[in-house]
Amino acid sequence: MKTSWLHFFLPLITTLWVSSIIIPAAHSQCIEDQQLSLLHFKKSLVFNHSISTKLVSWNASNDCCSWVGVTCSRNGRVLGLDISSEHITAGISNSSSLFHLHYLQRVNLADNRLGRDSQSIPSAIGKLLNLRYLNLADSGYQGQIPIEISHLRRLVVLDFVYSQINILLDSNCLSEY
Repeated sequence: MKTSWLHFFLPLITTLWVSSIIIPAAHSQCIEDQQLSLLHFKKSLVFNHSISTKLVSWNASNDCCSWVGVTCSRNGRVLGLDISSEHITAGISNSSSLFHLHYLQRVNLADNRLGRDSQSIPSAIGKLLNLRYLNLADSGYQGQIPIEISHLRRLVVLDFVYSQINILLDSNCLSEY
């Protein structure tokens, strides 16, 4: 009697166990170095904690793929970052850990005051080679677009609406297109 019970349930249990290993979970887990980069990035930002709706939810006790404004791949790489309207006034420099997130495809920094004190877009933006979408609308950045942005070959959308950005075109660059 016990043998027939095992014959029935053993294949079922084995199938469930194997499928849990092979089939990825619907919710991915953040890779540790990605989470640490995001936490260092948050720590470097100057923002109003009482108004923030996204950054205040970022903490080490929760998986970064569950944080508001963070999108991850199935294998836990950070692909998207939306920290628009977080009232950020400073903190993104060329040494920012934001630029360690090499898998980023979408970044939304719109509706912040990042260009306070006449700060321009960090040239390290050119390190985010997988970037497809960059929203800097009303971000407060001023000055010229760094030439390093030309390294972003996958970039499809670049939004500068309501920004005080100077676009200088080099005739040599235009001849390539």
